[in-house]
Amino acid sequence: MNTAGGSSTGGVTAGGVTTAGGGGGGTTCTTYYDLKVQRPGGTSWLGVGSETYNDAGKGDHAEVRLWRGDVVELRVRGHIDTYAPSSQQAVFPWLALGCLILAAGAWALLSGRLSGLFAFSSFGLPFVAVGVGWLGSMALFGGHPAVWVFAMVWTGFAVFWTVSAWRDG
Repeated sequence: MNTAGGSSTGGVTAGGVTTAGGGGGGTTCTTYYDLKVQRPGGTSWLGVGSETYNDAGKGDHAEVRLWRGDVVELRVRGHIDTYAPSSQQAVFPWLALGCLILAAGAWALLSGRLSGLFAFSSFGLPFVAVGVGWLGSMALFGGHPAVWVFAMVWTGFAVFWTVSAWRDG
């Protein structure tokens, strides 16, 4: 089933524990855990947390939730891992570009001089833009209530700081 909220049951095969390679042929201590999930619509390798990886065994049944063919949730042995669909991942670069345009537009409205771009009073504009982009992405895709509160505090403080710097400057 490839519709929003669709689910299917498949088998889980524990994949390898992968250690990321370093730049000079060395390795780092970053470990990635992957599970191979076989479902009626295909097979997917999904990155999971260490607890899920350690508890999942070969042939265990897993519940996979799909959204338009993308795996968005994996439930196995009481562990839940969530994944962003490809449509959400495609929007993030555009949100980042929008944040840059917002910051540049705010600077142009407030100062418009090249010397004002690096002034102390303009320092908070990128933080306001990041906060607005963060709130926008959560408005589109949802977010945990604690993250909403933190993003609102971040954005509010950035606006307060920027307005105060412009008044004093």
